[in-house]
Amino acid sequence: MSAMKERITQKQIALRAEISPDFFSHILHGRRPCPKAVAVRLEMVTGISKVVWVWGSPSEMRVALERFMIRQGGQHGY
Repeated sequence: MSAMKERITQKQIALRAEISPDFFSHILHGRRPCPKAVAVRLEMVTGISKVVWVWGSPSEMRVALERFMIRQGGQHGY
């Protein structure tokens, strides 16, 4: 029997990037800009370029995050 991949949530991504889940949600919905230092940490956690986090549109960020979560066997929400 194969081991199931650990599911990852947006909350876990935020915590691994050392930001609050609330702040991460604000970034993903375009309510707050992503600081460059946070973008670097998000890139380390997700592999999504810091360029996307700083200059991408909210929809570009969410699409990239969705792809990352699917590869990780993840799910939406908190």
